[in-house]
Amino acid sequence: MSKEESSPNANIARISVKVPPFWRANPEIWFSQMESQFVLAGITTEITKFHHVVSALQPEELGIVGDIILNPPEVKPYTALRTRFCSQYAETEEQRLRGLISGIQLGDRKPSRLLLEMRRKAGSRISEEMLKSPPNININIILII
Repeated sequence: MSKEESSPNANIARISVKVPPFWRANPEIWFSQMESQFVLAGITTEITKFHHVVSALQPEELGIVGDIILNPPEVKPYTALRTRFCSQYAETEEQRLRGLISGIQLGDRKPSRLLLEMRRKAGSRISEEMLKSPPNININIILII
């Protein structure tokens, strides 16, 4: 066996990352999905994560973070991208509560799916019991909060 073959670095292979299209409706979930991809690929450095995210962006998203892409921060460039996208696209707490007040419709979904959406919009400010109570009670309680 040659010296090169016994070296621990001799068999390093490039691991690909499956980058999904950026999800404007919920950037936190998208970045969480990216983090899972990075874990599977063994990627831990900020700059590598940064370049993978940049490679997945469409022109509209590039415009929002163009300054960061052209002049990446020396420290935590990936975190800078994540912070910018989450602040630009994430719903504010007020928007989420307005969505609850205006009434989320069951439509053709299962009640459990409706409850999941209500939980997401409510965050930690509204209890589980209140989410399950009749709509007229919910609206009055939310208005008080």
